[in-house]
Amino acid sequence: MWSLNCAFVLMIFMIYGCAAKDFKIFCQYDVGSYYYKNSSKFFSWNIDLRLCTHLVYGTGVGVDGETGDVTITDKYLLVENDMLNVAHRLKRDNVKKVMFTIGGWLEESSDFSKMAADARKRDRFFTSLVEFMYEWRFDGVQIDWRYPTQRGGKPEDRKNFILLLEELKIICQEHQFILMVAVLGRTDKSTLEWYDIPKLVQYVHYINLMHHDNRDPYQMHLSYNAPLSGENSVIESVKLWKQLGKAPAKLILNIPLFVRSYIMENDKTTVGSPCKGPGLKTPLTREPGFMTYGEWCMYASSWTQKFDEQAQVPYAYKGNHWISYENARSIWAKMHLLKSNNLGGAMAWTIDSDDYHGKCGESHSLGRVILTALGDVSILAPEEPTTESMGLCPKNGFFRQLWDCQLYYECRNGERIDYECLEGYYFDESRIECMPKAMVKCDQNFVTWRPGQPLYNFENMPVNLKIVE
Repeated sequence: MWSLNCAFVLMIFMIYGCAAKDFKIFCQYDVGSYYYKNSSKFFSWNIDLRLCTHLVYGTGVGVDGETGDVTITDKYLLVENDMLNVAHRLKRDNVKKVMFTIGGWLEESSDFSKMAADARKRDRFFTSLVEFMYEWRFDGVQIDWRYPTQRGGKPEDRKNFILLLEELKIICQEHQFILMVAVLGRTDKSTLEWYDIPKLVQYVHYINLMHHDNRDPYQMHLSYNAPLSGENSVIESVKLWKQLGKAPAKLILNIPLFVRSYIMENDKTTVGSPCKGPGLKTPLTREPGFMTYGEWCMYASSWTQKFDEQAQVPYAYKGNHWISYENARSIWAKMHLLKSNNLGGAMAWTIDSDDYHGKCGESHSLGRVILTALGDVSILAPEEPTTESMGLCPKNGFFRQLWDCQLYYECRNGERIDYECLEGYYFDESRIECMPKAMVKCDQNFVTWRPGQPLYNFENMPVNLKIVE
């Protein structure tokens, strides 16, 4: 069942014709989403690789500023819970390009600064990087330095960053690795002082052009994540990087799928109005100023939703909370800009922030918009139902999971759509609705898994697996 947003996109898609098939669609997977709670917890089996040409792991990997070594900074997640081996299997089973990220918001900018400034540390960085790539069988690396000269960095970072990339390009060419760099694409003077754009573009395969900044909720005014026009606009960014870099096919337009939240200072809801800082932590993601689109969309009907016609982005507010987010209309506007400027593709940032369960419509609804605009949408067509399909959908209707009464699914012409009742409710097949637990007879038989226990993988994951806190 297509959501209204996706239906809107398909209508536009049919009007303008088929998109070219050579655009790249990078899907950033924030492995830290493993730490979210309950239904927002994201696992590798939630990834739909049909939506991507490249999967980019991030983060949990940084740089040792004292030695220059590539360092796993979240060993619990990547090593003890076997996340890196999962990347192996994803690549093996789906023949996709799988990359990983060094850096990100949680890594220290000063560590990059120390490494880039020292020839011996750079050499050690290159050696350990190659070892890491071959050990875990990655096809490429994204350098996400937040940001040169900032957050503990030094003024020399701008020059040293180029020196690092110039040398790293030689290493990547020798081993046939993909080299991508994530940059803040804003066009204000202070941001542009971080990057030597012509040289940076020269030494990499792709530039992940971000427009959101984790510092925004602390700037004390309401801000859009990625407005098409106006302050910090995507249009001005694309124009500048295209003009100075002279390689539009290297530019990858970042689409922030997450929701950025603020606490309003007064009842003024227009962008730029004063705020008190980031929105409160939610019970699921537990990060101030942040929530996933999948977390918010279930309650969207209780918010006042608006669309800024100039900036081409939606925003919403409820009580004293104000949010910036993306929807099908805003993403489609960005995809039109991308195609009209012959950019290289888009980056879905991040796929774990999407409505990947499909609780508000189609699963991965925002990612589907990107694919519809840039790729071959026919790959999402459901397969023809057969009588040998493991019995998952033998007939049409709504059915409760045998091992978890909180879960249920709909079968429609051989296609299965999964749902989940709210906490404290079970699905009642006779009423075809979620009812309080006390009113529903429930016999459950499932295998439980708790955080801290070894992760299951594609080869040994039980069908009746139940994740509990």
